[in-house]
Amino acid sequence: PPAASADPSPPPAEPTPSPSFSIDDGNAAPSAAPAAVAEKSTARTAPATDNVAGTMLNSMNDAKAKAEASVAVADESDLPRMILLMRVTNMAAAALLITCSILELIPAGTHISVWIMAIYASCGGILVCCLETQLKFVRTVIAMNFGFLFNSVYRFLFYCLMASVCWSYEGLLGYITSITLAVVAVFNTYVLCRYPSYRRMRENIAAEEDRRIQAKINQQVAKQAASNMGWGS
Repeated sequence: PPAASADPSPPPAEPTPSPSFSIDDGNAAPSAAPAAVAEKSTARTAPATDNVAGTMLNSMNDAKAKAEASVAVADESDLPRMILLMRVTNMAAAALLITCSILELIPAGTHISVWIMAIYASCGGILVCCLETQLKFVRTVIAMNFGFLFNSVYRFLFYCLMASVCWSYEGLLGYITSITLAVVAVFNTYVLCRYPSYRRMRENIAAEEDRRIQAKINQQVAKQAASNMGWGS
């Protein structure tokens, strides 16, 4: 038998395990990098987009605020002229109403219903004239007895009523007066809606008149109570 070799061949080395990559791992590793890049790019571009939108919105708000401020300044500058114009037109319409109503009373044989409406319209015109004078003692008396003239809606309806009375006169002057009253009523409403500051001023005047009325009522109540106590004793 052949002799055994003195240097037997070494046993085969065990193979070194190589790292294994699954298909899923291989696919996941490359896709993670683009996702991270996309997130970074989105994080970089989103604030820029938000800043642009916020800047545009702020500029629009600033422009709107400047426009409103300029309109308010223009309104404040025009307000005294509009108030004077409104008072003049109201007094002119009231004078025309009084004139038209008195002329309806002059002809002989006028029906009693026309007399009543003409007297009523004349009193309404005098009432408007007294109110537009803006005298405090007159205004307080009117506020105590004819408070509807301090309300824009009721005053508009009152003007419409006076216009309908003048229209019933069936004359040229009556038609002119009726149209004038209707136009003035619309103009008054326009001024109150167009100039909120004037509306607030009228509300303050109405509140002041309410306080004066309440003070007068309290005085009358106190006088009445004192007289009753003296009479009873």
